[in-house]
Amino acid sequence: MINLSYGSAIELGLVNATMEINPTTAYIMIGNGCDNKCAFCSQSIESTSRKDRLSRVLWPEFSKEESLKALLNYSGENIKRICIQAMGTDEALKQSKEFIKYIKQSLKFPISLSAKVETEEEVKEVFDIGVDKIGLAIDAANKELYEKIKGNNFYKKVKFIKEMASRYKGKISTHIIVGLGESHEDIFDLYQDFINNNVTVSLFAFTPIKGTKLENQKQPSINDYRKIQLMTYLIKRGHKKQDFKFINRELKEINNIRPEENDDIKRGIPFIISGCKGCNRPYYNERPGGTIYNYSRQLTDKECLRAISELEMNIEVV
Repeated sequence: MINLSYGSAIELGLVNATMEINPTTAYIMIGNGCDNKCAFCSQSIESTSRKDRLSRVLWPEFSKEESLKALLNYSGENIKRICIQAMGTDEALKQSKEFIKYIKQSLKFPISLSAKVETEEEVKEVFDIGVDKIGLAIDAANKELYEKIKGNNFYKKVKFIKEMASRYKGKISTHIIVGLGESHEDIFDLYQDFINNNVTVSLFAFTPIKGTKLENQKQPSINDYRKIQLMTYLIKRGHKKQDFKFINRELKEINNIRPEENDDIKRGIPFIISGCKGCNRPYYNERPGGTIYNYSRQLTDKECLRAISELEMNIEVV
């Protein structure tokens, strides 16, 4: 058995319900629980959360046969990719590889895998069976937080991610969770390092989940998150550290924004989900009607104005 995100199950016709935003990726979770001790995660071995949830998303269970049938029969235009989230156990990785081999015989969708693969041999094996992108999560943006929250060696993990990105160009991704206690400058330094080394980076907003060690920690302020979104958008556009003014490691000013970048800001482009191609993760960090951290679609004019006002900073355009 495997789990599909609730939105994916609706989109594929396995659940009879409606939704406001259709997913552009079929999200699949494989494994029951995890050996990792990530303090923010419902699947952590130390968590008492429901195991049919990841972040705030519900993941109903289906057989691999009915999941494949639904993908084969899918006639919609939204789904562009399959993303498999393998729990951090040897058994989950084994099951994920078996499932990938099973569906690759019949499907042409690109497949991403987020999994606990820790050696180049494991990475190569996953690519050899047909995965086109592997996610190696870093989550926390500095050494102290990473080793406290994840319990592993920060520099070793960063080195491994960059080495794999060097060997498999365009095929390695990671994600950073904003709001674990890091500074803006921590994220700048790590994000730029990854981008300079051809790593695809996705941003998530920390989401407190009942039953985890961090269930009482607040989400990041929307003002902080908007600053991080704009900062990382500009890093990808080639901006260097001299264009950003940090005071006590917090971002206060951004300079030398080009006219075309300013046009993108006015259209809300930096505030739309970024990461793997064809991924929009609707409501992964948000509740419908609540604060939207990552927009899963083009913003309306009103939303663009709101997002810009949420920056609470002056922007210098050259």
